[in-house]
Amino acid sequence: MPSPRSSVALAIALAASLFAGDAAAQACCVGASGLTPGWLANHEQWLVGAQLRVAQTHGTYPTRGAFYEAAVGRDARIEPSLFATARVASRGQVSVFAPLVTTRRRAGDNVETRTAPADVTLVGRYDFIRPGEARLPGFAVLGGIVAPTGIPPDRGTGILAADVTGVGAWEANAGVSVEQVYGKVVLHGTAIVGLRAPRDVLGLTQRLGPRALFLLAGGYVFDGDVALLGTVTHTSDGDASVGGELAPGTGFRATQLALLLVVPISDTVRIRTSAFTDVPPLGNNRQALGGTSISLLKSWY
Repeated sequence: MPSPRSSVALAIALAASLFAGDAAAQACCVGASGLTPGWLANHEQWLVGAQLRVAQTHGTYPTRGAFYEAAVGRDARIEPSLFATARVASRGQVSVFAPLVTTRRRAGDNVETRTAPADVTLVGRYDFIRPGEARLPGFAVLGGIVAPTGIPPDRGTGILAADVTGVGAWEANAGVSVEQVYGKVVLHGTAIVGLRAPRDVLGLTQRLGPRALFLLAGGYVFDGDVALLGTVTHTSDGDASVGGELAPGTGFRATQLALLLVVPISDTVRIRTSAFTDVPPLGNNRQALGGTSISLLKSWY
């Protein structure tokens, strides 16, 4: 469930954005579309794109004890993805994101490399207020479905189950996004909560815990629409239940920092690159990842 600290941070960002001045035109088109490469800018009608994400574990957040410790094993992941977005109304858009994951997992002398599709995400966005069109901050509602097209943990193969790429359950999620621009400065906040459907695992009904994501971002738009953005993202999964009983210690938390650069190649083509790493604060019960990504997209007006 959403943590009080993350909710307060989002509320502070929203309150601060109420006092914005006039916005530069290009900043209004960079915020959400720069943070998530599949989102359309205000003037775009649809787009297609591809992303390559490379990551490696560099530590572990244990279930209890110190926040951070060296990883017992290591994962190296290569994740190419395809995405597409279409505008379905003047203020609405729908996006689909389909990743493929290659994992090289090492634990002691054992090494496995597997490639498999991951879970596919379908998400919609409706902007009640577009950033820059009023003195109020931009405000959008989000809603999505995650389809269990990946391989869940109970169906992994090999000694290390390196082909596990999904959670095995349908997820429905909803959230809000607020954004404001001050000249060429962009401020952004997003909060999303998700619920998973139950599923049978080895004869028992299992339901994963509720999921929450909170993102705060700030950046600057330079001449030529080049944008530099910094983000902090906190994710949290509650404990799962197995056979109707809560399973303590099965949830996790993670906090990630990222630096993103968005560079337009033309009016309809742009590149987005990022460097990211999980950091110890608020981390618990999962591996810590660091890596980089690059995406290329083509849009149409």
